[in-house]
Amino acid sequence: MEKKLSIGKYEVEVSQLFFLAGVTLLAAGVRICLRTFISDDWTIYWSDWLAQLSQRGFAALADDFYDYAPPVMYLLYLVTLLPLNAMTAFKGLCCLFDFAGALLVGKLVFSCTGSRRRAMLGYACFLFLPTVILNAAAWAQCDILYTVLILASVYFLLTDRSRAGMWFYGAAFAVKLQTLFIFPFLIILWVRKKLDLKQFLTIPVMYFLGILPAWIAGRPLGELLGIYVLQGGKDRWSLSMKFPNIYQILGNNFFLDEYASAGMYLILGILMILMFYLAYRRVRVTREYVILLIVFFGMVATYFLPHMHERYLYVSDAFLLVYALTRLRRFPWFIASSFLCVVGYGQYLTKNDPLVPYWALAFVQLALIVRIGLDLWAYVHDPENQEKTAEETGCSLRVLIFHRFHIGGFSFDFLEALLAVCITAVGVLLRTILPANGVAFWPWLIALATVLVWKLTKDGRRTLLAYAILVILPTIVADATILPESAAVGAVLFICALDAQGEGRNRVFTAAAVLTLLSDVHYVGLLVVCALLWQCKRLRTNQFFVILAAGLTRFIYSYRIWLRAGYTLTTFHWPNIYEIVGKAAVTTQQVDPLAIVGLYLASGLLFIALWVFGQGSLPPDDATLLRLCLFFGLAAGFFLPYMDQSYGYVYCVIAVILAMREPCEFWIPLLLQIVTYAGYQDCVNGESMAPMWVFALLQLGILAYLGTRLLREAKVVDLCGMKN
Repeated sequence: MEKKLSIGKYEVEVSQLFFLAGVTLLAAGVRICLRTFISDDWTIYWSDWLAQLSQRGFAALADDFYDYAPPVMYLLYLVTLLPLNAMTAFKGLCCLFDFAGALLVGKLVFSCTGSRRRAMLGYACFLFLPTVILNAAAWAQCDILYTVLILASVYFLLTDRSRAGMWFYGAAFAVKLQTLFIFPFLIILWVRKKLDLKQFLTIPVMYFLGILPAWIAGRPLGELLGIYVLQGGKDRWSLSMKFPNIYQILGNNFFLDEYASAGMYLILGILMILMFYLAYRRVRVTREYVILLIVFFGMVATYFLPHMHERYLYVSDAFLLVYALTRLRRFPWFIASSFLCVVGYGQYLTKNDPLVPYWALAFVQLALIVRIGLDLWAYVHDPENQEKTAEETGCSLRVLIFHRFHIGGFSFDFLEALLAVCITAVGVLLRTILPANGVAFWPWLIALATVLVWKLTKDGRRTLLAYAILVILPTIVADATILPESAAVGAVLFICALDAQGEGRNRVFTAAAVLTLLSDVHYVGLLVVCALLWQCKRLRTNQFFVILAAGLTRFIYSYRIWLRAGYTLTTFHWPNIYEIVGKAAVTTQQVDPLAIVGLYLASGLLFIALWVFGQGSLPPDDATLLRLCLFFGLAAGFFLPYMDQSYGYVYCVIAVILAMREPCEFWIPLLLQIVTYAGYQDCVNGESMAPMWVFALLQLGILAYLGTRLLREAKVVDLCGMKN
């Protein structure tokens, strides 16, 4: 078994040949067993298309009975010419591509690692992926066709044959629109000088060559050019078709047309931000980096795009397998991702609902995306991966986008200006597709928050990124459109108070804090922060008592009215403690005892927290102040009764500012945004896909992290050694 044989220029062991032969035979066997399985897609679509082609021949392509790209129909026409059962022939052809895809996965793994054993493992794993087996052999789908072309494209790109790689990518686009999910990685390669701009012409050329035979057959060119638009107009009955993405968390059965357009603009803005950030990272373009980019962009695009099917992670899973075999410690991610995909397959093929709800799977998918993103972050910030390149000169487009312009004392490059213009346009489009219900205070909020980020970081690009994120932030968009805008006014005052906090500006801070506290009870957490600032002698006594009087006045006034109003709920679409313990008010009593207990509980806990933090010494830096505002602000709303969906509005903005100041805490605004928007969704539609107690637990986790971090910074408790 250990004897080596020479096959061409390769030497292989007999045991390896036995392994490959056994895997291939077993993989073929399982596919043969599934050849008679009839899926709904075959019954409804494929069999009808085959009947049209069988009766009328190639001329049938002149009609519009099909909505797939013409190259797929050419394959179907070939099936009609074979002396075999049509379904068996079609499945057989697709299964042959399964083996081609496995071979390319093995070659990619070998190219990245140089390990023949890992390459063989990649070949075997791909063939026995449940989604790969079910896609062609059971479902009679053809996602393997464009996946093989993309795998070939990336293989050629990694082996410095970019021309061939782009031709294969163009061919993949001619077969399936989903090829565009990973298109941003090509932009990054172009920026890093691994591709020429003219090579992108292969995409429209291959698309035209793909539709040319159908045009010759008689179908109008306009219809053929817009066939992908026709595909996008179908399946609009749900925002997610058995796919674990963001719509399975927030809701996929409401505002179908509005959210469909909003989701397109949102992912466009997200990809703009990601590509902008990565374009400035001068890193070595290794094979691992390229695979990582493909996986990340593929997963992000499908997570936020509407109308995604269970099959649309097919390509990402193939490259995640390559990445997992490149870095073996990541192999559990590949297993988790494969499980997430096969759940949707199982429901489609068996017509039975999964035991695990899709919203739970969507959170797992989000965790995978974050983990992949952290790997990408670690790579681009690793000093060993930095590439020192001389500044390019000339008149190329690549030179133009990084060319700096100077207007007075203001300096910017073309790419920064392009992002500012494009993201502003996306923000406007997001707000035009939803009905406007309020006065537009949000531009003032975004402007003030952006200025604050500049003051905290002195970094122009971070400031621009903060602006871009805030412009498309779903909570800010929703509060100005689907719900009457009210939270932006108080948020503007809150940001003004943060902006004014500092040495020599206590009077301005006091005025802004007083106005903020008087505007709404939502900002009562600021009162506790002011108490800590006063204790640290960063706020004068007379100024603190003015702030205290304003905060208590608003607090007592609001709850005096609310406790007498006879509300039947103790929380109004805000996922706090009452969503966990029960939010139904006790209506048989003159005053709801649950609300009374919650009111005193919140006050007592805030007072205790104030005393505990007062025992230490908080560092006087800006990041700590932002964390204090987040912690006490969210803690107050977590226990106070009668809080509504807009409670988290200002704290989402503060979390984005904190992430710009401390990038490692990017996950806080990500989770807080989901928590807050769930409240808006619950308010508008009366429900969200995930139970509200799930979002309450997420918020509790954020509070636990912030409290622990602040206790460590204040040196109140040594949590690691459990020493007081």
